Amino acid sequence: MKIRLLSPWFACLGLVLGSSLSVAAADAPSGLAGTWTLDVARSTPIRPWDQETLTIAVTGDTATVTRHLAWGTDRKVDDTTTLKTDGKTSTANPVGYWLDTWYTNVYIGTDHQKHVTGEWLDGGRVLKLETNLALEGQQGDHAVHIYDEFRLSADGRTLKLYELRSTRDEPLVYFFTRQ
Repeated sequence: MKIRLLSPWFACLGLVLGSSLSVAAADAPSGLAGTWTLDVARSTPIRPWDQETLTIAVTGDTATVTRHLAWGTDRKVDDTTTLKTDGKTSTANPVGYWLDTWYTNVYIGTDHQKHVTGEWLDGGRVLKLETNLALEGQQGDHAVHIYDEFRLSADGRTLKLYELRSTRDEPLVYFFTRQ
């Protein structure tokens, strides 16, 4: 009889704990929000660019990642990606130019879009993005898949970006410090 009386108590406790964990997970992604500066010496080269600043904004289940790239003092460009962080929704983002390794005679594909899916991992400490786009080469458009993980350090001062591209054998690794 006592076991039956405790069962509703445990059920209520489970609901309270479960709802508090979901609130904590919803608050957790804001730790990545802010402006980050690339540590060029520790990162994979970003040539021809010599500076990069990353801004991450989080509003509800939407994240916006903006890369500010510079080459010297007079060449600057921004690349903004907006996505839903539900792990399901593929968000189309317009792309004017392929900014990564553009000197290889590869350009953004004819549709000028990237399709991005994102989700939070590890209690909001990791933002995972999967991007599909087409790049145009001499033989036409070529499908490219990019897997990104933005990982926040335990102290919240360092952001590490792991990037895997279907067009490369080696991962790209970038280290950012909070501004």
